[in-house]
Amino acid sequence: MANYSRKETIANCPLPKNSSSKVMASSKTHHHLRRPPHPKKTNCLINEFGGENFSAIKKNQKNYCSYAEQLLKDRPVDLVGELERGHGRFDIRDITLVAVDTGVTPFPHILQIVKCTRIYRSTKEGAEPEMSVRLFGTSHEYGSKTAAQISELIREHWSVGNLNHWQRDASYWREDRAPKRDPKGAKNLGLLRNALLAVIPFEQFDSLNDAFDYYRDHREKSVKIILTASPCKD
Repeated sequence: MANYSRKETIANCPLPKNSSSKVMASSKTHHHLRRPPHPKKTNCLINEFGGENFSAIKKNQKNYCSYAEQLLKDRPVDLVGELERGHGRFDIRDITLVAVDTGVTPFPHILQIVKCTRIYRSTKEGAEPEMSVRLFGTSHEYGSKTAAQISELIREHWSVGNLNHWQRDASYWREDRAPKRDPKGAKNLGLLRNALLAVIPFEQFDSLNDAFDYYRDHREKSVKIILTASPCKD
């Protein structure tokens, strides 16, 4: 479906109805492309410890991004998303899947590339529709999960970012903009911040910065939360 028609849909969207997404069948194809130079280390580590990886392909990963775009070129949409409403916006998410030829790929633990095309707009009157495209790589073999299941994996991936990574960058920490010259120091700092995110009672504050301000002004509370908080629940 053309992007302009999808934008028209969301520009004039009514309240969504509870109906299942339409799934369009696609066949597994093999692609023989030139190898980019390096595998993604994080995915290799996840595989080494027996996990399944599902990670975003970022624009600054130029070789990886170019590789994925070549695989996805001219691929049909596998899942035509239904209109949804939530968090102050209307959303439509289309999913495109493509298999990775493990015989030529330099990314040994990526078996499938995923493209999520999102058309969205705010529910505020006069808001214009916008479009974004995100790419993902996963070790889930092509065909092992439906496009709808892959769409749910994307939601879970984004929820981790909203609860953790976004908090760490949008708060006073400004993690993505802070220089880290010592890799071990950066890892230790990341672990410490994760531990703090696990024990801070977010329901009591409007934002992480509000929590920081509160505990800065009430240092005895800071000590108490470190000594008594129990992030692990039975």
